[in-house]
Amino acid sequence: MAEMTEMQVHEEQVMNLIESSSGNPTITPLTRTNAHRAESIRRIGTDKDAVAFHFRKKSTRMCQNSYKQKVTLATTICGEGDFVERRVLTHPHTENGEEKELRASDFKNWEVTGFKYPGYLEELEEIAVNAYRWNSHEAETRAETDIMGYEKQLHEDLKKIPEAKKQDYINTYKSKISVLFHSLSRCANPMVTGRGGFNFQRNEKAQNAYQNRYDEFLKWREKFLKTIQLLTEKDRPEEEKREETWRRLKRDIASSANTIHEIDTGKARGYNRALFVSSIFNKVSTFAGHGDVEIVQKAIDFISEYNAGIKKPVITPRHRFFQLAETASRMRDKLKETQEQENREVTFEGGILVWNYQESRLQILFNKIPEESKRRELKSSGFHWSPKNRAWQRQLNPNAVSAAKRILNLQNI
Repeated sequence: MAEMTEMQVHEEQVMNLIESSSGNPTITPLTRTNAHRAESIRRIGTDKDAVAFHFRKKSTRMCQNSYKQKVTLATTICGEGDFVERRVLTHPHTENGEEKELRASDFKNWEVTGFKYPGYLEELEEIAVNAYRWNSHEAETRAETDIMGYEKQLHEDLKKIPEAKKQDYINTYKSKISVLFHSLSRCANPMVTGRGGFNFQRNEKAQNAYQNRYDEFLKWREKFLKTIQLLTEKDRPEEEKREETWRRLKRDIASSANTIHEIDTGKARGYNRALFVSSIFNKVSTFAGHGDVEIVQKAIDFISEYNAGIKKPVITPRHRFFQLAETASRMRDKLKETQEQENREVTFEGGILVWNYQESRLQILFNKIPEESKRRELKSSGFHWSPKNRAWQRQLNPNAVSAAKRILNLQNI
């Protein structure tokens, strides 16, 4: 059993058979708990080929005279009012070329031969059901839907996370979802509990608490995935990152060039041609300002080749666009000279202002975390927090120095 649990957590595809100590295969039966993950099934005790299983593919009837809530995968469930027959939750499978409905009561006759993803949160099923006892007439169905949705989200998140970090993410994710369910269990609905003696004020506090826990979960997940993305990007080979940068720029240039050509040939009307030319020039000039000679030259070559295949050039040879390679070369030499300078520091009350020439960054190092208003001002002025350097920083240029002088009230530097 421990072997099966470990397999569910770590394997990308969970197989329905594992070898027991006696050498006989163990069957994984289809249940209401794992049905949402099942991809293919087969009748127990037969050697027929497995058939596709589609959880909640169709709904055969609608709730009437009651509150209706649409949930995942086009299933309609009544939250309040008349009880809904279980046949509204269909589990179609294909057998002998025909699609058939499989009732939950028949699951015991089927085994699962393939899963879409592991059962990361199956152990939370009872907690999830209890979370809806006071606020839904269909607690089991609502819990089932939540577990299914969170497991799918978790499975997709894990595709973006390095192997070494996956188990930590699974454990924290599971813990936070458990907290969410426990918080939800304190929320009630008078349509379920009855209105007699219902404490609306306490229920409002419980709902606010649940919303806070949910917001915390969203922020944690967003921050974790963003951090992983940054770390992954940092670890990518430099050549790969530069190639990706060029592909994005090339795509933008090609889009603007195609529009310019359509304007010239009368296929696109009502557009300002000069704006699209300026768009190309401004994008490439940004790279020239960073001394990126190779990217700039690729952009110039691309436009030259594009012009060669059409009657009217999208950017004429006299345009200063074709001088950006020289600009980039001069800027590269200037940046190299600047990077060889020794860093400069200016102390102010509460921190240090650093001209970091090696990284071409103007950095502000505070002795303690600045107040919220100061952080907003830094962000609005182009400064961003760098966890690596433990500093607020932006590209080193005259505008950055002017912004720092204003924010820190340093006039004599």
